Amino acid sequence: MKYLNKIIFINSANIPYAEISVDGNVHFTGTQGVGKSTVLRALLFFYNADKHRLGIQQGQKSFDEFYFRQSNSHILYEVMRDNGAYTILVSRYQGRASWRFIDAPYQREWLIDDDKQVLSDWVKIRERIDKNVAVSARIDSGVMFKDIIFGNTHDHKYTRYALVQSAHYQNIPRSIQNVFLNTKLDADFVKNTIIQSMADEDLPIDLQTYRRLVTDFEREYDEIDCWFRQTRDGNFPVRTQALKIAEQGRKIVALDQQLLDVWQMLNHVVSDCEQQIPLLEAEAKEVNNSIEKERSREKELTADYDKEKDSLNQDLGGKKSKLKEIAQARKDFDAMGIEDKLALAAREDSIKQETANKQMLLDDLLKTHASIEEKYNIARAKLHNALVAFDNAQNEALFQKQASLQKERNRYEDERSKGRNHIMEEYRVWLHESDERLQVLLYEQHRADNALKELRQWHPMADDLKLVADQLVQLNVDEKESDAQQMTVKSRIAQLTSEYEMKETELKQASDREQERLETDRTVCRERISKISNLLAHLDDSLYQWLCEHTEGWEDTIGKVVDEERILYAQGLEPEVAGQSESLFGIKLNLDHIDAVHHTPDEYRNEKKELEKQLQQLNRQLSQLPVTLQEEISKLGKKYGALLNPLRQEATRLKVEEEQIPVKRQNLQNKQHKLEMEEQELIEQEKGKRERAFNVALLHVQSEKEAREKKESKNKKDLKDLDSLFNKSVKALNDDLRAFQDMQKSEADDRHNDFDDQKKQLDEQQKAELEGKGVDVNLLAGYRKALEELSQLLQVIESDRAVVIRYRYAEENLFAKEPEIRKSIKDIENQVAMLRQRYEDKRSRIEKKRHEFEERQKIVLKDLAHRRDGLTQYHQVVEKEHLVPDAYLTDDTMIPTHQDCQQLLIQLRGTVNQKRESIDKLKDMVVSFNRYFKPQNAFHFNTMPVTDSEYLQIAVDLQDFMDNNKIEVFRRRTSEHYKDILGRVSTEIGALMKRRSDVDGVILDINRDFVEKNFAGVIKSIELRANESSDKLMQLLMSIHDYTVENELSIGELNLFSSDNRDEVNRKVVDYLKSLSYQLQNEPNRPTVSLGDAFRLQFRVKENDNDTNWVERINNVGSDGTDILVKAMVNIMLINVFKKKAARKSGDFIVHCMMDEIGRLHPNNIKGILQFANSRNIYLINSSPTSYNPYDYRYTYLLSKHGTKTRVEKLLKRTK
Repeated sequence: MKYLNKIIFINSANIPYAEISVDGNVHFTGTQGVGKSTVLRALLFFYNADKHRLGIQQGQKSFDEFYFRQSNSHILYEVMRDNGAYTILVSRYQGRASWRFIDAPYQREWLIDDDKQVLSDWVKIRERIDKNVAVSARIDSGVMFKDIIFGNTHDHKYTRYALVQSAHYQNIPRSIQNVFLNTKLDADFVKNTIIQSMADEDLPIDLQTYRRLVTDFEREYDEIDCWFRQTRDGNFPVRTQALKIAEQGRKIVALDQQLLDVWQMLNHVVSDCEQQIPLLEAEAKEVNNSIEKERSREKELTADYDKEKDSLNQDLGGKKSKLKEIAQARKDFDAMGIEDKLALAAREDSIKQETANKQMLLDDLLKTHASIEEKYNIARAKLHNALVAFDNAQNEALFQKQASLQKERNRYEDERSKGRNHIMEEYRVWLHESDERLQVLLYEQHRADNALKELRQWHPMADDLKLVADQLVQLNVDEKESDAQQMTVKSRIAQLTSEYEMKETELKQASDREQERLETDRTVCRERISKISNLLAHLDDSLYQWLCEHTEGWEDTIGKVVDEERILYAQGLEPEVAGQSESLFGIKLNLDHIDAVHHTPDEYRNEKKELEKQLQQLNRQLSQLPVTLQEEISKLGKKYGALLNPLRQEATRLKVEEEQIPVKRQNLQNKQHKLEMEEQELIEQEKGKRERAFNVALLHVQSEKEAREKKESKNKKDLKDLDSLFNKSVKALNDDLRAFQDMQKSEADDRHNDFDDQKKQLDEQQKAELEGKGVDVNLLAGYRKALEELSQLLQVIESDRAVVIRYRYAEENLFAKEPEIRKSIKDIENQVAMLRQRYEDKRSRIEKKRHEFEERQKIVLKDLAHRRDGLTQYHQVVEKEHLVPDAYLTDDTMIPTHQDCQQLLIQLRGTVNQKRESIDKLKDMVVSFNRYFKPQNAFHFNTMPVTDSEYLQIAVDLQDFMDNNKIEVFRRRTSEHYKDILGRVSTEIGALMKRRSDVDGVILDINRDFVEKNFAGVIKSIELRANESSDKLMQLLMSIHDYTVENELSIGELNLFSSDNRDEVNRKVVDYLKSLSYQLQNEPNRPTVSLGDAFRLQFRVKENDNDTNWVERINNVGSDGTDILVKAMVNIMLINVFKKKAARKSGDFIVHCMMDEIGRLHPNNIKGILQFANSRNIYLINSSPTSYNPYDYRYTYLLSKHGTKTRVEKLLKRTK
C-alpha cells in the first residue's frame, strides 16, 4: 500500500523542527493562530502543489515567503511504498519552492549537522546522503511534481515515486482541496468525476465536423437553389450574371494577349536598344573624340598662333619701346639744349688757342715789369686760388647735388619707363585679346544671322509626324480588316450554336421518348403488381384456398374454366361439395384441349418478385435517364465548347481591338496635333533662342568696341597720369636744384664780390704801381678780361662734356638705328597680319569640321537619349510600376515592330489601364455575383478574391461551369448528401446514449456505496440522479437520432430542388438539418458535445428532518457543521470513485483529506466521518482548538507558541 507517511518541518513556517506522522487519522489541537492551518496547508501542498489554492488569504505572506523564509528552510515528505519509503525534499531555490526525490527513508542527519546547524547548500546536503541512494534532479514545476506523484510521466526514472498510475488524476487533488477549503460543490465537477471514473474513455462528438457538414448542406442547398430561381419574365439572374462574368473574362484574356503582344514587341525594341546603345555610345564617344580632337587642334592652332603672335608682338613691343626710348632721349637732350652744347664743344680747341694767344700777349706786356706782375700775380693767384677753391667746393657740392638729384631723376625716369612699358604692354595684350574677341564675336554674329535665316527650312518633328500619319493610315486598314474578321467569326459561332441547339433538342426529344416508354412500362408493371398483390391479399377464405384443401385435381377441371380474378381468388363464395359430377351447372364440357390458365400463389409471388425487380430497374433507368441526358448534353457541350470557346475568345479579342481603334485613332490624332504644336513651339523657342543669340552677339560686338574705346581712353589717361606724376617729381627735383643753385649763387656772389673788391684793390695797387712804371693798364685790363671770358667758356665746356659724350653715344648707338627699327616694326606688323589671316583660315576649316561632328553628335545623342529614356521607362515599368505579370519578365519571345520603346510603353499602359478598368468591372460583377454564395460554398467559388488573377480565374471557372452544366452534378450530390449527415448523427448520438446508460450504473453504485457504508449520523441519505439534459443542442441531436431511426426506410433519394417536392419525410429532415445549423451557429465557440451534455446530475440530501430535494449544487445544507460534513462526504465518495478506477491498474493507495476547524462538527459526526473515510482508504487530518475523542485518531499533536516559534508535540499515538 502506498501513502504519505510523514511530514517534516525544518526552519519552515516558524517551526524550527517537527516530525509529524500521518500514517493514520491525525488531530492537531492548539489555540487560534498557533499554526494548525499552516501544517494542514503544507499537507495539502503535497497533493495539489498549487500555491494559489491553499486558502492563503489576500494580504498574507505568500507561500514561498512564509514557508521558505530562509535559505535553510525545508519541508520533507516521507512516502511509504511496498518496497520501502522514499523522501521528497522541498527547499527554496531562487526565491521559490523546488522539489527533489530521495529514494530512501528520511534521515535527520541529511540536513542537520553535528553542531545542530541546518544546512542550506545542496552540495553539502548531497554529500551527507549515501552515494548509493538515488537522488533526482531539482524540479521547479508544481505540475511536473504532481505528474510524478500521480504517475502521469513518461520519464521512467520517476515511475518509482508514483502513488498511482493515472493520466486523469486531477480530480483527486481537487477533491482533497475542496474538502479543506469547504468549497461549494457543483454538479459539473461531480458529473465529470463520474464520467472519468468509467472504464471507457469519454470521446466527445466533434461539433466542428457537424458544423462543417450541416453548414455545407445548408449552404449547398441555398446556393444550388439560387441557380434555379427565375424572375417573372423567365430569366435566371444567377446564370445571366455568370455568363456576363465569363464574357468579361474573355475580354480580359484578349487584353492579356494584346498585352503579351505589346510586351513581346517591347522585347524586340529593348533588345534592339540594348544592341544599338553600345554602338551609339561608341559612335558618340568616337564623334566626341573627333570633336575634342578638332577642339584640341583648334587649341593647338590657337596656342601656336598665340605663341608665334606673342613672339612677334614681343619683338614689336621691343621695337616700339626702342622708338619711344629714342624719342624720349631726343626730347631729353633737346630739353638740355644739346645743340648749344654741341656747338660750344666744337669751339673748344679754338677757344683754347685763343686763350693761349691772349696769355702770350699779356705775358709780353708784363715782361719788363715781371717782378711787379709776379708780386701781384702771386697775390692774385692766392686770391684766385681761394676763389677757385671756393668755386670748386661749390661745384663739387653742386655736382653732388646734381648727381643725387640726377639719380632720383633717373629713378623717376625708370619708374615712368617701367610704368609706361607696363601700361603699354598691358594695353597691347588687352588690345590683342580684344582683337581676338572681336573677330570671334563678329564670326558669332555672322553665324547667328545665318542660323536665323536657316530656321525657315527647319522642321524638327517631320519624321515623327510622318510616322503618325502612316500609323493613322494603317489604323484605317486594320479597322476594315477587323470588321471583316468579326463577320466571319460571328457567322461561324452562329452556325456552331445552331448545330449544338439542334443536337441538344434531338437528345432531349430522344430522352423524352425513352422516359415516356419507361414510364408506360412502369405503369403496366405497377398495375400488374397491384393486381397480384390484390389477388394474394384475398387468398385467405378464397375459392382457390378451398379447392386446394377440398378438391383434388381441380386444376384440370374447374381450374381450366374459372375466372381467376372474379371467381378463383374471390372471397365470400362459400364453396361446398355438392356431389360428384363432371358437369358445370348441368353442362358437361370436354376440357382436354383447354390449357389451365390459373396461377398458384407461389407463381404469383415469384411473378411479383420479378415484377418488383423490373420496377426497380425501371425506376433506376428513369432516375438515370436525366443523368444520362445530362451527361450526353455535357459531352455535347464539351465538344462544341471546344469549338466555340476559341471562336468566342477570338470574337472578344476582335471586339476589344475594335473598341480600341477609336481610342487609338484619337490618341494618334492627339499625338499628331501635339507633335505639330511641339514643332511650332520648338521653332518658336529656337527662333527666340537664335534671335537672342544674334542680339547677344551684336551686343557683345558693340560692347567689345565700346570697351576698346574705353580702354584706349584709359590707356591715354594712365600714360598722362604717369607723365604728370613724373613731371611733378622732376619739377620738385628741379626746384630743389634751383634752390640749391640760388643759395650757392648767393654765396658765390658774396664771395665773388669780395674777390672782385680784393682783386680790384690789387689791380688798382698794381695799376698805380705800373702806371708809375709806364705800363698801359687799359690794354692789360682788356687782355685779362678776354682771358677770363675764355676761361669761363672752357669751364662750361668741361661741365657739359658728359652730356655731350652721352649724346654722341646715343647718336651712334640709338638715333642711327631708328630707320632700321621703324622698318622692322612695319615688317613685324605685316607678319602679324599674315599670321592672323592664316590662323583664321585654318580655324575656320577646323570649326566647320567640328560643327559637322557636333551636328552628328546631336543626332547620335538624341537617338541615344531617346533609346536610354525608353529603356529607363521600360525598367521603371519592370522594377517599380509592376504593370505586367512576373511571368512576362522571363518571356524572351520577340515580335518585330516599327514602333519605339516610348510608343509601346504608352500602348502598354493604355492596355494595362483598359485591363484594369475591365478587371474593376469584372470585380464589381463578381462581387454582385458572390452575394449569392458564402465563402465556403459548394462550388468552391472564390468569394473573397484578392488578386486580379483570382478574379480572372473566377471568370474562367464560370465559363467552364456553364459550358459543362456542372450545376446538375452539384444538384444530384446535394440531394443525396443529407443522408450521410443523418447517418453520422444517428450513429454517434446512439453510441453516446449507450454510454449514458452506463452512467446510471455508476450513479447506482455510488448511491449503493453510501447506503452500505454510511454511518448512523445526522445525514440520513445522500442520493444522486441523472436527469434529462436541458442542453438544447443535445435535445435537437437526440430528436434527429430518434427521427432517423423511426423513418430509416422512408428516407431516400430526392430532388430537393424540384418544384414537385411533396415528400414530408425529406422535408422534415431538411428542417432538422437547418435547425441544427442554426443551433450550432448560436454556439459558435462550443467545440464538442460529450456524455456530460447528455444528462443533468442532481443531488438530494436528507439531514434529520430536512430534505434539500433535487438540486445541482450543495451549499448551506443545515447547520454550518452539517454543510461541511455533507460536502466532505460527497468529495470523499468522489475520491473513492476515482481511486477505484486508478487502482485497477496500479493497486490501491491511501490519500489524506484535511479538515480545518473540525470542532464545528458534532463529536458523533466526527467519528462517523472518520469511519466513512477510513472505510475507503482515506485518512482524515483535522484540527480544532481542543481535543475531542482522541482515541478516534491514531495521532494527536499539540501546537503551541514559544515567542515567534511554533512547537509541535505528539500528545498521543494509538496503536492500530
